[in-house]
Amino acid sequence: MRLALAVPAALLHILVASAEPIQIQQDAVLDRRALPNAPSGGYAPAVIPCPATKPTIRGAGSLSANETAWLQLRRKATVDPMIDFLKRANIPGFDVDAYIKAAASNISALPNIAIAASGGGYRALMNGGGFLAAADSRTPGSTGKGGIGGLLQSSTYLAGLSGGGWLVGSMMLNNYSTVVALRDGVEGSPLYQFSNSIFTGPKERGISVLNTATYWGDILKQVKEKRSAGYNTSLTDL
Repeated sequence: MRLALAVPAALLHILVASAEPIQIQQDAVLDRRALPNAPSGGYAPAVIPCPATKPTIRGAGSLSANETAWLQLRRKATVDPMIDFLKRANIPGFDVDAYIKAAASNISALPNIAIAASGGGYRALMNGGGFLAAADSRTPGSTGKGGIGGLLQSSTYLAGLSGGGWLVGSMMLNNYSTVVALRDGVEGSPLYQFSNSIFTGPKERGISVLNTATYWGDILKQVKEKRSAGYNTSLTDL
């Protein structure tokens, strides 16, 4: 495994043994990797009291009431996109309108499409993002000849695991923006900065070597906070 050659030695040291973090003046190039309501106020986990009311576990033998109610709305919303998608497929001898409209009166009879983005870290995010961009009718050119645009709009479920979860989660947290919009963002503010190496950090003004040192220094600081809180650390904390 060659990853160790690309990761600063100081980071590897803190992950497996005791090391002092690089001292920096400010966390300028890397926002703290935690939600605003994180119990510790940062990346490190924290112990919190159990809720007064014990949580319950629902049996998985049937759909929950909330999902059942949601499906009534979502399945109806897939009818028109599905008709458009199948018409563009131009399947010989297949009457799309008759088939879908006959099934539309019975939600359980409609084709149930689900898309899953696999795990596999950064590569899974990139690969799944390319597919979802192609399957999204909002992507320019996706509904042309041979395109699969509209498959996403025809789907009932979209799920992701690990690296695929980064993809699906980033779409969901940004109001289901398109992959293209997340990639390009607005002027000076793309969410996906694929042109930047994760080993050098985001582009900033000033001397790039110093910016990279500050970037890794902030990561070191946050990872050490987690270890100091009593939790194991590993390369996954990158």
